[in-house]
Amino acid sequence: MVRAASSSSSSSNRGGIRSDGAQIAEWFASIPLCTRYLLGSTGLLTLLGGLHVLPMYQLVLLWPQVIQRFQVWRILTTFLISSLSINGLLHIIMLYQHSLALETEEFAGRTADYAWFLIFSMLSILSVSWITGSIVHSYGLLLAIVTLWALRRSEQTVRFFLGFKFPARYLPYALMGFECLMNGGQLPFTMAYGWAAAQAYYYLSVELPAQGRLNYIPTPQLVYRMFGLANRTGPGSARTASSGRTTGSQRPGDGGHYWGSGRRIG
Repeated sequence: MVRAASSSSSSSNRGGIRSDGAQIAEWFASIPLCTRYLLGSTGLLTLLGGLHVLPMYQLVLLWPQVIQRFQVWRILTTFLISSLSINGLLHIIMLYQHSLALETEEFAGRTADYAWFLIFSMLSILSVSWITGSIVHSYGLLLAIVTLWALRRSEQTVRFFLGFKFPARYLPYALMGFECLMNGGQLPFTMAYGWAAAQAYYYLSVELPAQGRLNYIPTPQLVYRMFGLANRTGPGSARTASSGRTTGSQRPGDGGHYWGSGRRIG
């Protein structure tokens, strides 16, 4: 009888584990495409790098290695690594929250357009890295995402560290200031690269078309074809930009807590 009860309990535990695993898999599969790949790749590479399964040296951006040894994966992995720490966890949470909001609201049904924003931001950051030699850009990409999120919700109230409240348009500056304090006064240059990339994207694809001028950085047809889509009116077009409002819903009130982006690697 004891053996039978033990067997039944063990079977029940395994069933519970399978059920929890299925729920996690279902949740992960429900995340929009771009955010899902960002979250999964950043989480996986951060875990493998933090546990030394993969050496961080092989993941950071070193242009001589890219050019001379064709280690082209560094161009992508430099955006997908964080520290295996509380700060790194907060970075991944912020990445998920803000990317999810953009992809499900401003870029709802426009996966290719959101992918193009990410590509544009990465290319902009990489062009500066070519000059400065910076090697880790995950926080730069995070700032690009947060900055665009804030530009589309400029008057929404957010809560920062210790409960400070302010309009969302100041959030990127608060994060950069917090990062500077966390790093002993060292200026967060890579975060500034991401901020500048998002500002450029917003100006060229949203503000100029709203003034009746061209969108100078439309989503390329190649990107649409990658996602199996025909050319569509994106968030920077005259149709969506003319109103000066976001294409998705803007929820008023508090926007949650923002603790900062943590320390950079390397």
